[in-house]
Amino acid sequence: MPADTEMEQQEARKAKRDALVAVVVAVGVAVLGWYGFERMSNVAEKAGIKPKPVALAPAEKPKRKPIEIAPRAVETEQEPTEETVPPVEREVAAPSIAPTQSILPPLAVLMDMARQKIAAGDPVTGALLVLAGLPKDTDTLKEDEKATAYRVLHRAYWDRREMSVFRGHYRFVRLAAFNADGTLAVTASSDKSARLWNVATGTEIAALEGHEAEVWSAAFSPDSRRVMTVSFDNTARLWDVESGETLAVLRGHQAEVNAAAFSPDGSRMLTASHDNTARVWDTETATTIAELSGHESLIRTAAFSADGTRVVTASHDTTARIWNAETGEELLVLRGHKRLVRLAAFSPDGSRVATASADGTARLWDAKTGAVVAVLSGHDQYVTAAYFSPDGRRVVTSAWGDNNARLWNADTGAAIAVLRGHRGEVNSAAFSADSRRVVTAAGDHTARLWDANTGAVQGVLGGHANAIYTAVFSPDGTRILTASADGTARLWDAHVGVESKTIASLKDLVAHLEAVLPRALTRDDRRELTRIANVTR
Repeated sequence: MPADTEMEQQEARKAKRDALVAVVVAVGVAVLGWYGFERMSNVAEKAGIKPKPVALAPAEKPKRKPIEIAPRAVETEQEPTEETVPPVEREVAAPSIAPTQSILPPLAVLMDMARQKIAAGDPVTGALLVLAGLPKDTDTLKEDEKATAYRVLHRAYWDRREMSVFRGHYRFVRLAAFNADGTLAVTASSDKSARLWNVATGTEIAALEGHEAEVWSAAFSPDSRRVMTVSFDNTARLWDVESGETLAVLRGHQAEVNAAAFSPDGSRMLTASHDNTARVWDTETATTIAELSGHESLIRTAAFSADGTRVVTASHDTTARIWNAETGEELLVLRGHKRLVRLAAFSPDGSRVATASADGTARLWDAKTGAVVAVLSGHDQYVTAAYFSPDGRRVVTSAWGDNNARLWNADTGAAIAVLRGHRGEVNSAAFSADSRRVVTAAGDHTARLWDANTGAVQGVLGGHANAIYTAVFSPDGTRILTASADGTARLWDAHVGVESKTIASLKDLVAHLEAVLPRALTRDDRRELTRIANVTR
């Protein structure tokens, strides 16, 4: 073997050893910065090893799992943590028949895609896909294309429920809620703001800005004149609905504030915090009336009883507690759950309390004695909600893990129905005011309507581009609001389809849909269409 070749091999072996040493040193001192990276790369090159290119990783594709904020308090069993997933891009301005900057798949492919969207509960996007592929003059289509396009569009026209998209937030929308008469809505967002909306027009009335961290929740006063917001900046704020101005900043909590509620008569406000306390405030003076102190970990939710005399709190210390709302005296400790209690709520008559826990169960309690009335077992993990129906006869629960909601007899705890159909974690469930229907919100980007007596699905609300956190009925039960991680809230018709009529011609149907559809295809949609077009051609 030539001496120079042997020397090269020896140098290569030495360089390889140096490379290993460099790796060990870099890991040991935990300073894998650019200096360490360049050092290892130089050594590896001398060894004849071609290093793999290294680049800063882009933001990970969002995984379908519960999106929650990890508490500061240390828990023995932690709940899932939030992903920092940005909302989807803003939707383009208005529906148009022919996008000017997209290469579209053939019309037949678009109509197949539209059928799939309609079947999945998203007829608006289904209609937009067909509209995007139609020529300006539909009379130039072949007769079979006209007939097919008409059938698909008319199905979308009859099935559509989406009425408005509330755009303005640029991060997650955590909550959307109606005022007492359903004419206004409030949204709370991770972008540090809340916003007020006109429900009839879908337009923004005011941006409630001033918090220094994400706004976790918001609530209207019973007379709709005020809104309270709570934030991870350790404060709550009271706002004037008419002007959008701040009326008061509620200071006193020492950590994040995550629950907001008004008493039924509107004279008091309720907040809950990661500082292990809840507080009752005077609405007029914005001063603390009572501090509810006793929990050993953060309080997740707090709610008044229907008569306003008591408060129930749910905590990560595995308990719920009942308090005197005037004095702050602890009345009962509800013990029995094995993991954190995510939610607690009174029955309409105040005689019971329902709790939802990460131990996979919900429980019904006697609100006077604290005795367990029933353990609602059936979910396989983390129950996210447990609420009584307004008539007090049913309880609805929702959960992560099994992707289901369930209906229960409120008196006996007997199972009534399993609400199956979601393909992602069910984040919330709520009854309509007449107790006849339930709406659920899930990580599969949809909300669903259910019959509260039989558990039969009555409709799928599709169109959001990310997980839906909450879904609620309007007070009269005719509308639904959803809040999503895609940065929007949306208004839906709660009936079986929007009021529709038969439209005879394809041309008239196209013109009508262009006028009534609440949104357009997103840029992501158009990019995907371009990709499909390149594959199909």
